[in-house]
Amino acid sequence: MQNTEKTSLIRNASLFSKLRDQEIETVAHYSRYYSFASGQAVFNEGSVCEELYIIKSGEVVISKPAGDGKVLDIARFVEGESFGELGLLDSKPRNETATATADGTEVLIFPERGVRFRELLARHPAVFAQFLHKLLAIMAGRIRSTNTLISERSPLIQDLKRQLLSDELTGLYNRTFLDEELDSLLPGYGPQTSFLMIKPDQFKTINDTYGHDAGDQTLKLLASTLRRILRETDVGVRYRGNELAAVLPGAPIPEALPIAETIRREVSAIDISHLTGGAKLTVTVSIGVALFPTDAAASKQLVEKAFESMFKAREEGGDRIRVAGGGK
Repeated sequence: MQNTEKTSLIRNASLFSKLRDQEIETVAHYSRYYSFASGQAVFNEGSVCEELYIIKSGEVVISKPAGDGKVLDIARFVEGESFGELGLLDSKPRNETATATADGTEVLIFPERGVRFRELLARHPAVFAQFLHKLLAIMAGRIRSTNTLISERSPLIQDLKRQLLSDELTGLYNRTFLDEELDSLLPGYGPQTSFLMIKPDQFKTINDTYGHDAGDQTLKLLASTLRRILRETDVGVRYRGNELAAVLPGAPIPEALPIAETIRREVSAIDISHLTGGAKLTVTVSIGVALFPTDAAASKQLVEKAFESMFKAREEGGDRIRVAGGGK
């Protein structure tokens, strides 16, 4: 009876739906039910991946450390769903933990504990060679649809996005953030958001006189200064070349101008004598400020308005701030 129940559960799992009856019965023969209480680990981080799991009842959450003692939930599986198939192929230590979230959670584990999949391959090569072939094909389809398992807004995906949108030299966001992400974020930032475009006035001199490495190091110092000044909710960006930017969510112009002024003042205090062979050179910046939605209703136009104001500041001699619409 139990074996029939196991074959039914295996057959109904999407991962095994294309297997023949003989293959399903073989999987069932080497499988076993295990029960877990709420909060009990199905497997722990660091244990070796050697098993595949199908949930008969209850729910299992997959989580991994996220730094600072925090734990990040990356996937959730419910009745009839399976997970852990990669473990059958690589047998490597896990970097995540699986935990039952309800008392009486029942999981079918293949192969049952104490039996290694590699042993089954040697014992039933014909059956499990076919099994592996189909497993790989099914897994390829599952990989293409992983967005159904993990929400695009989950912390894990957001962390991956930050990595993809990060500028390697400065550690700030890159221009792709402005081009692809900012427009959808602006409405949620509040009724007003200020945008700063920041350009060093002496960058060409630094590059031409002291070399591009000195220019890169100067840009890193500017980025470090920007990060230190910006609020926790603000976003620093390397726009292109030596141009930096800052998004100030929820900040109208009266709140943005003191931040811009602090940036202007702090940058001029940066010591780059170690990059110029001891020569005294003060770095100054021109800053343009534009306001969403007053000056622009979309991110592209907002960036353009701030860029125009920044160039106006440069044309007036640099080391100053100009606001779109004729402000300071």
